[in-house]
Amino acid sequence: MHRIRSWWSCVLSVCLFACIGSAHAATGTVLQGSTLYPRVVRLEHGPANTYGRLIASTNGIIFQSNDNGASWNLLGPVPTAPGSSERCCATLYELPQQVGSLAAGTLISAGSYFSGGNPAVEVYISTNQGVSWTYHSTPALAADNNHGGLWEPEFSVASDGALVMFWSDETDPCCSQKLAQIRSYNGSTWQDRTDTIRSTIQGDRPGMITVSKLPNGHYFMSNELCGPAACTVFSRTSTDGWNYGDPTNMGTRVQTAAGQYLEHAPLNRWSPSVLSANGAILLVGQVMYESNGNVSASNGKVLFANTNVDGGGNWYTIAAPVQVPGAYDNYCPNYSSALLPAADGSSILELASDYLNGGCIVYFASEPWNRLPADGSTHALQSVQAPALCLDNTGWSTANNTSAELWDCNNLSVQNWTVHAKGGGWFSIQNQATGLCVDNTGGSTSPGNLVTLWGCVNNANQNWQFMDLGNGSYKLLNQASGSLILDDPAGSTTHGTQLQLWTDNGLAPQQWILH
Repeated sequence: MHRIRSWWSCVLSVCLFACIGSAHAATGTVLQGSTLYPRVVRLEHGPANTYGRLIASTNGIIFQSNDNGASWNLLGPVPTAPGSSERCCATLYELPQQVGSLAAGTLISAGSYFSGGNPAVEVYISTNQGVSWTYHSTPALAADNNHGGLWEPEFSVASDGALVMFWSDETDPCCSQKLAQIRSYNGSTWQDRTDTIRSTIQGDRPGMITVSKLPNGHYFMSNELCGPAACTVFSRTSTDGWNYGDPTNMGTRVQTAAGQYLEHAPLNRWSPSVLSANGAILLVGQVMYESNGNVSASNGKVLFANTNVDGGGNWYTIAAPVQVPGAYDNYCPNYSSALLPAADGSSILELASDYLNGGCIVYFASEPWNRLPADGSTHALQSVQAPALCLDNTGWSTANNTSAELWDCNNLSVQNWTVHAKGGGWFSIQNQATGLCVDNTGGSTSPGNLVTLWGCVNNANQNWQFMDLGNGSYKLLNQASGSLILDDPAGSTTHGTQLQLWTDNGLAPQQWILH
């Protein structure tokens, strides 16, 4: 939580159409009856006829979908216990395994409340797939003279089987705000409250944790750091889901190779990926910036993706299913959006909020991503930067060290390229007319190295990864280069331009359409 709370009196008083805002025209379909803080889960436990059903929440209002998110129906609100009043920011979580008295598949809704007039985080549970809810417990409760808040709870199950709750805490005099955690082994009582992130700078306000468990058993955490850091998105990892390192270490800034970064209200989810046994970590933030601090032209239009172990290294961008191009520092547009990858990683469902008719409401859409070309398929590679130009074998040459260049698209075999799977998501790219393969000359790791054609030799110089951007185009990552991308130098639109390898910058000269 990073802004003045006065607006909550507006948001929560009438839920849907109370606050005045301008229309920003997000893409997708309106989720009728929705509010803020969208969350969504795919049921993996319970009665067999409910497996795969989607349950969504917008600040404690529950919806379900029986068609993988194509349409939704309202189940109703999570009730509030006597003596409590809801404040905001409810989350939704399905228990992946039994924790004490709580069975696998138990749904948890938790949010910020006043409990007997005191700031609190209250937990409510459903054992019938979201149809009805009961009060369960109050893991965090502030003193009655404390005017701060306890905000934005999130959950995970640690490797030792404990249910862990994280939240933003502004009730400790140590800090403007800190992140805290607590755990339960029996599903009923909570213990071991401790700090997750606590800055030594008074004005810092870390907040808005989400956690994903990775295939290697580790845990990836993202959060915002407000204050002097301007709500920039950071990350950290844990090997056990409880210990995330020194709480005074703010973690690692999430950014692309070109220095693009996100601010405000992040959320991450893990997805299967054909690109890596690690899968992919997908991350959405409210506002995207370029390295120079200017709002990006891609703001509100992209997600960040990372296929590295534990989310290390640089991220890259893919198209967001719900586009909110007017996103800015505000409680509504693209604020704490929800992501749900398909079980096979083939698509992403997103729920994102934006203004509509003077109120804040959630939009939803699902888009394919994470696609690879078929082994042995043949394609023309058309430049997104210069749509009239395609990847070409200069002069139909059969000689090693021939330039890989751009030329007017002509539907001839010299512009047809057959992709051959090499394992691990890597492909060679072979010219149909000459038999030569696209090559990183000398296996260089230096930006600006020219790309040539060479006799196919089955090595890393000629291995390319097709990074699906979710908008019908791809980036091509060279294996030998480490992190360099096939690039049209200076965004040239002139035929005869020899291609190069360059640092990933998210721009059109590095994007290619397969035909």
